[in-house]
Amino acid sequence: MTTDMLKNYVLALADADEALSEPARLTVLAALEDPDALPEALGGLAKSPKVAEALTAADESAAEPVGAYLASIDVSGFRGIGPGVSVPLQPGPGLTVIAGRNGSGKSTLAEALELALTGVNSRWKDKPVVWTQNWRNLHVGDPARIRIGITEEGSGTTTIGVDWPAGDVPVGQMKQWVQRKGQKQEPLSVLGWDEALTMYRPLLSYDELSSILEGKPSEFYDQLYRLLGLEQLTTAISVLDAEVKNLKQPLVELKKIADALKPLLSTHEDSRAAMALAQVKKPKPDLDVVRPLITGVAPDVPASWLIARQMAVPGADEADPKLAALRSAAQAAEEEAQRADAVAADRARLLESSLRFHERHGDRSCPVCGRGTLDANWSIAARAALERAEGAARDLTAARAESQQARSAVVAMVRSVARPPLAGPELTKLEMARAAYQDFAELPVDDDLALVEHIESALPQLRAAYAELAHEAADLIDAREDAWGPTAVKLAEWLGKCEAAAAVAPQRAVATEALKWLQDNAGQLRNERLAPLTEKSRQIWAALRQESNVDLGAIRLEGQKTTRRVVLQAAVDGSETEAFGVMSQGELQALALAIFIPRATSPESPFRFLVFDDPIQAMDPSKIDGFLDVLTELAQNRQVLVLTHDNRLPAAIRSSRAPARIVEVTRAVNSAVSVVDSTRPATRLLDDAYAIAADDAVPEDVKRSAIPALCREALESAAWEVYSSNAFEQGRSREEIEIAWDDATKTARRLALALAGNADDQLAVDKWKSGGRARRETLVVVNKGVHQGVSDYKGAVNDARLAVGDLVGGAA
Repeated sequence: MTTDMLKNYVLALADADEALSEPARLTVLAALEDPDALPEALGGLAKSPKVAEALTAADESAAEPVGAYLASIDVSGFRGIGPGVSVPLQPGPGLTVIAGRNGSGKSTLAEALELALTGVNSRWKDKPVVWTQNWRNLHVGDPARIRIGITEEGSGTTTIGVDWPAGDVPVGQMKQWVQRKGQKQEPLSVLGWDEALTMYRPLLSYDELSSILEGKPSEFYDQLYRLLGLEQLTTAISVLDAEVKNLKQPLVELKKIADALKPLLSTHEDSRAAMALAQVKKPKPDLDVVRPLITGVAPDVPASWLIARQMAVPGADEADPKLAALRSAAQAAEEEAQRADAVAADRARLLESSLRFHERHGDRSCPVCGRGTLDANWSIAARAALERAEGAARDLTAARAESQQARSAVVAMVRSVARPPLAGPELTKLEMARAAYQDFAELPVDDDLALVEHIESALPQLRAAYAELAHEAADLIDAREDAWGPTAVKLAEWLGKCEAAAAVAPQRAVATEALKWLQDNAGQLRNERLAPLTEKSRQIWAALRQESNVDLGAIRLEGQKTTRRVVLQAAVDGSETEAFGVMSQGELQALALAIFIPRATSPESPFRFLVFDDPIQAMDPSKIDGFLDVLTELAQNRQVLVLTHDNRLPAAIRSSRAPARIVEVTRAVNSAVSVVDSTRPATRLLDDAYAIAADDAVPEDVKRSAIPALCREALESAAWEVYSSNAFEQGRSREEIEIAWDDATKTARRLALALAGNADDQLAVDKWKSGGRARRETLVVVNKGVHQGVSDYKGAVNDARLAVGDLVGGAA
């Protein structure tokens, strides 16, 4: 039932589920074992084969932790114990019963042990303060202290101490400490037992026994839950649940902004809103359609606004040079025209004709007037006059051409000015601009200077009108764009959330699948983890139930949060029901033991001891023998300490051959408590041997075989007690101790272990033998008595008593 083995349960269940995807399987394992690997599991582990291999590798069974045994309990000035009393215990597996009447101080020993280990006394839990006021012994209250000797495998003897200052102080004003051999005192926390004392609590009083089943259902549930390592399952579910919520957060945020965006888009005048709304409503929108709507598409405005915003007229840098050129050219043409009149042109044509006449007909009288002569001299003079006339004509033509060119440039400039739109909503400056344009475009005809003056007069008015119109249109367009701007910002935010949600969609699907699978299979996983504990509890119940007609069935963990509880199924004469309703008080107590013992003996517990305080006071007589069988079996691997005022358990031990030590606690006046050995296993064996020796009805052959065997068993039992106690105190492990004991098959070798810790130390055995006749005679009887016979059976038993007493008492 190790915590690590939970992974193997999950791994087997996941491998058997063909519907579970591989990424989801790895995600479940990551959440369970290594949440840091969760991103890799969700993102695919193709690039991380080592991580995948580590997650899918089955856990090996963890080694049991180093165990601790009780070596002694020393108490003074606390509760019912006044002067100091010491209870030496045998560290290591075995059963010890501390018996004493009510008020003998027996329960004080259990309370002192609990207080030293846990810092609290469960008897006082949830009780009024008056319960704790008289914690100091009334007769001898100072010094008030507790000392618990423990032996840790591999560490040797350790002392746990509790001290109180003198005077009237509350019980909580105590100092707890722990001290390993040869080291200074340290806080109790260095033992690392805080969690273990909760999960594997090795102490059980009668009150606690009742509270296991009769306390709050949720507390019993939590105890089993922690014991079974199911907190790891809960943690894994919490990890996955948090991851799914984290991966769903973009969807949550997307829905939130979409819900706010839809009414905004549905009432917006901009045509882009309708296009965006169509995508926002889709479960899988086309984001490529939405992106241009945010920044890449012009606002939806009337065309007249766009035209008006572009309305412009030539600037002064363009118009002034052209008008100046036209004015200059017009003036030059007018001056040339004044110089070159129409008579001059006719005269030139006449001279050209006369010169052609002279060239054809030679010298003659003037054909026009008849008086002048057209001769060579005349020809020279005529040609000179003709050249002068032609030059003037050319100058006039050039001036007129330049004037025409300048006019064309000005007219082209005028024609380049766009006409304002015929109409435009909300354009209040449009009519003024149209009027200015109409005036500007009506150009004077055949008078370049008038044209210049017209443009110089109309152009500033047109420029001002167009500027006002363009500014008005720009303002209207900007206002329309500004109205879309906030919506575009929200649309951009929605787009970002869409992209974020899409980016984690694969991981979200895997995490959701993993979480659902783990939640769906949590019940089965809990039951599989409970199965070993349930089976062990049923075995213990089977031993305890004796004459009860109630069978213990399944143990289940049901509910969650405030409704969590443990369900104990039972069957009465074959009819199934819940155990609580059909069991007597004694049966419920026995059932509580059946639940407590598997929990306290979990392999993960560092405590190799169990302490029961008055566990049988409500138990039916028929169940005492079964309880002793359970204790005896537990004592094979655990140190079991039972404190009881009920003489039925010691009586059951004495009437059986159960290997148990019985210690009696008595109280004298002034809280003087004493502890004496009532019987050890060796003592009871020798009592049996003496009874056989003293009984004349027992045949000789039986005495000859039984008495040496019982004496040998008694001597070896004492040797084991001495050897194991010394070895545990030296810090040797239980496994090492038991191997050494099993390897020493002869009594002499086992005696050497007890005397020197070395089975081969024959000198130690010889030295011990030399310490008295009884020792030597006893070794002869246990080694050769079966074959050579014993002449004095009673004497042999008495010698064995002395030898055992010397061995246990440490006599040299």
